[in-house]
Amino acid sequence: MMINILSSRTIYEKDHVYEKLNKYITKDKKVCVIAFSFFENNFSQATYLKDYEAPLGKWYLHIVEPFRRYGLDESNFEFILYGKDTKEEAKEKVLSSDIIFLPGGAPDLFYERLESYDLVKVLAGLDNKIVMGPSAGTMVQFNWFHISKDRDYKRFILSDGLGFIEDFGVEVHYRRRKQQKKGIRRVSHFNPRPVYVIDDEGFMILENKEIIYSYHVKKYYQDGKKIR
Repeated sequence: MMINILSSRTIYEKDHVYEKLNKYITKDKKVCVIAFSFFENNFSQATYLKDYEAPLGKWYLHIVEPFRRYGLDESNFEFILYGKDTKEEAKEKVLSSDIIFLPGGAPDLFYERLESYDLVKVLAGLDNKIVMGPSAGTMVQFNWFHISKDRDYKRFILSDGLGFIEDFGVEVHYRRRKQQKKGIRRVSHFNPRPVYVIDDEGFMILENKEIIYSYHVKKYYQDGKKIR
């Protein structure tokens, strides 16, 4: 069974999340983190590698720590690092894992880097896995996604995604901002599929592409119209 977990933030240790995810995330699971979602502004390869380095890297801890509540520790994790791992090493790590973790960051660049590593086809062929990640790691799970204008993106963007989910779209970090509402309205006119908004405490669980649970999530637009 394929499981997709969608969220705006890395909130997996929170009580309201743990009580729903502990049936999927168990201490025997192997996690593969694909750390390709970094922004290019002021990027430094040395800093990037240090931030994902065990045991005290900033992003390493940000990802690993919430999973300790599920009984996972460092030995459960493998990281695919851009420019360090080869394509074959990356593929092997993906296929040998139980959980694919997709970090937050820049979703459009994330997808481009996955393509450059030939991982899009590898990921599309997965079954009986858990795919999860916050923000960009949620957005890239869709067959395509939109990015509303914000401080990181100066214009509205449509991008290809991995194709795990096709029947709806999402707006992450939903805070009722004018630009978010404008982006949702624009993408809904482009395509009539429903758009769900996920706030910073929200998350969704899909089993074989069907939504089975959601928290602080609302269906906001459908068929080009706002749902009241």
